[in-house]
Amino acid sequence: MAILPLQLARVSNQLRTSVSQNNISRTQQQLLQVQNQLATGKRLSVPSDAPGDAALVQQVRKALEQRIAFANNIRAASRHLAEVDTTLGEVADLLLQAQTIASANVGSDVTAEQRLGAAEVVKALYSQVLGLANRRSDGVYLFAGDRSTQQPFVEAGGGVRFVGTANGLRNFFGENALLPFMENGAEIFGAYCGRVLGSQDLTPALTASTRLADLRGARGAGIALGAFDLSNGTASATIDLSGADNVQDVIDRINAAGVGSITASIAPGGAGLLLSAGPADDITVTERGGTAAADLGILTTTGGGAGVNVTGQALGPRLTLFTPLAALRGGSGIDTTGLAITNGAASATIDLSAVANVEGLLNAINGADLGVWARINDDGTGIDIVNLTQGTAMQISEAGGTTATDLGVRSFSPATPLAQLNNGSGVRTVTGADIRITRADGTSFEVDLSGLGTVQDVIDAINAADGGGGMTASFASTGNGIVLTDTTGGSGAPSLTSVNFSPAARDLGLDGTWSGTTLTGSDVNSVESAGVLGNLAKLIAALQASDPSAITRASEGLSADYQRLVNVRGRAGARLAELESRKSHLEDQDLAARSLLSSLEDVDFNEAVSRFQTLQLALQANFEMTGRMLNLNLLDFLR
Repeated sequence: MAILPLQLARVSNQLRTSVSQNNISRTQQQLLQVQNQLATGKRLSVPSDAPGDAALVQQVRKALEQRIAFANNIRAASRHLAEVDTTLGEVADLLLQAQTIASANVGSDVTAEQRLGAAEVVKALYSQVLGLANRRSDGVYLFAGDRSTQQPFVEAGGGVRFVGTANGLRNFFGENALLPFMENGAEIFGAYCGRVLGSQDLTPALTASTRLADLRGARGAGIALGAFDLSNGTASATIDLSGADNVQDVIDRINAAGVGSITASIAPGGAGLLLSAGPADDITVTERGGTAAADLGILTTTGGGAGVNVTGQALGPRLTLFTPLAALRGGSGIDTTGLAITNGAASATIDLSAVANVEGLLNAINGADLGVWARINDDGTGIDIVNLTQGTAMQISEAGGTTATDLGVRSFSPATPLAQLNNGSGVRTVTGADIRITRADGTSFEVDLSGLGTVQDVIDAINAADGGGGMTASFASTGNGIVLTDTTGGSGAPSLTSVNFSPAARDLGLDGTWSGTTLTGSDVNSVESAGVLGNLAKLIAALQASDPSAITRASEGLSADYQRLVNVRGRAGARLAELESRKSHLEDQDLAARSLLSSLEDVDFNEAVSRFQTLQLALQANFEMTGRMLNLNLLDFLR
């Protein structure tokens, strides 16, 4: 610390005193600062000590706090995934046990009593798997998705219903790294395996109010809100679609351009746009650096001649919640009589007479508490209905109209392939005739069902074999099943019997009892949720019924479940490894940040002690010099 001279020529005592006080005060302040540094170990006590370094310290501390939060998230997610891995391993072991039991009970040397005993063992496995499916960790259900505080699998309707979601929770594991850390419980346990995929294309008609965001576009890539040039061969204008929301906006902007007599409208049939030409208009539509015209299906680089209209390509409106039912199927609409849904012991008739749009349709089905989930398919072209209840069979049929058929969700219809019936077992036939039908008048005929493809083929084969003799085959207008109707007026009782030991009648659901002159077949194409719990339930039922073929089918289902489980477990392991890698990277970043922080705010004790000693000597020297220069000792006072 420098000591300023105080003996100045021709200065007042007041100035000498002031300079001395300032000098001593400054030295004391510096000494106090060094004392604080030695006491706290920090170089910066307040930001004013070094504003630049203090600002940098704040930034580093903020980054450290973020990394601490990321590290906590990684630890929590790692614990979760580790618990998932353990749980999946336990479920896999139980499935292997179930498959072993199934294999041991297929042979003809196994008695019905032994299979009943095995069924009790599988029941215990079923209960254990259900418990594992509802396992919790850190207060969160492992497989519930974003409904993490709600038990995902509940026993209801004679089976187990999945009430979780397929949307897993996500968290930040780094800057701009918002990642999922939950596995899809619906996928793991096969909750969505049983479904009716809508077979009808419900693509709605194009209307003026159709939003551009809901169009697939002529190229299948949506509608780009760019600009294009419209010309009639003489005049031209640029049509800018910026801010356009619906089809009417596009039409209005084209018409407002006033290019000759060209007008825009929706083409007849409601598929795309129509540019109508006046007698002298040779229409061309070209891009201005984008794809707007091509997306709208009206790109026309070469005119077709004066007075020739431009008919745009189909724009493919997507199905949305707000699509009116009357607009479905290209504007043909659907019958709104309703449809009947049965799922296990639960059943309901869904009345659509007061429903206006797709949202109302889905709400009517999903709100019936049947353990099913109706949704718009991923392509936005139809509706799927999923059986969420494992262990039950879902049947979707007509309720007197054509609603289910119009929607493409009838589970059993004339178009159903025979190979799909009976849970994929199909219809077994023999060489020669399979069934004999006897009319009420005593006459009969036989039908060979070999080589047929669909249920309608069976109906046609029966009617062809009857040859107009008074027995008519059709499909039920209410419910599901093949219907045989005798119109001969005979006094006898009509009948249907199997011939040549063919199981075809039973496989077609025609082994029931006649009601007068009518035989209504049963629904042999019910939709079962073929997940883990569903297949275990099938195995239990097959063992109780001592049915080797059903035992084999259940075992095959469990084998597929096991493979799916192994795949998901591998994916969970990969996620866990990724989190460990992120954790290691964060630790390296944390170490570097703490090193920088230490260099900025931690005191160098050797340098601080040296400065402390220097300042002490300087302060003592200041006191002595001030005393001498200002004559402050007793002898000076006595003089």
